[in-house]
Amino acid sequence: MTKLQAATVSKFKDLANMSFFKREYKEALLNYSLALKEKPEDKEARIGALLADMAFEKEEEAVALFEYYEVSKSMKIDNALETLEQIIDSIEYESDPLNNLLSTIEERIGAIEDGILYSDFIAHVNSREDVKRALEDLMFSSKIIIYKKEDFTELIKILLSNGYRDLAYEYIESALLLYPDDKVFYDLLKKAEIS
Repeated sequence: MTKLQAATVSKFKDLANMSFFKREYKEALLNYSLALKEKPEDKEARIGALLADMAFEKEEEAVALFEYYEVSKSMKIDNALETLEQIIDSIEYESDPLNNLLSTIEERIGAIEDGILYSDFIAHVNSREDVKRALEDLMFSSKIIIYKKEDFTELIKILLSNGYRDLAYEYIESALLLYPDDKVFYDLLKKAEIS
């Protein structure tokens, strides 16, 4: 493969990933397919194409698996690509087995990162009368592991409503790097700037 072909494959995958983050699955599938046309053995493009295709019927599950892969890649977890490929190959689009699988993945990542799942964090916050104290208990002593964009926006709202404007602002800025055209994060940014 020439350098030009490799650059072309990389560009198609980058465009596909951006489309997937924007939930534009048709565009993502097209770009993953173009990458595979140039390099049929590219596992990342194959997985991306499978997840984009899955998203048409099972969007939440496909997004969760995509985010799992992105987290695994950023943490340099060994065999993440192969593990995800096996997971996708074994899925028959049945919701119960897939939900069980996603729960297992969340627990595994939580153990690796030595953090607390967002659902456990919210349970702790809700169990305390003093929300600000509950936030302080966990925010500064643990990593909070979040898999869904909705949970992330909820956390930012909680931070803003409890006086953690600077921390919320940092999270919003990071989110805008992943979701540059997302209205929800821009609305939260405006709210953070006002408070």
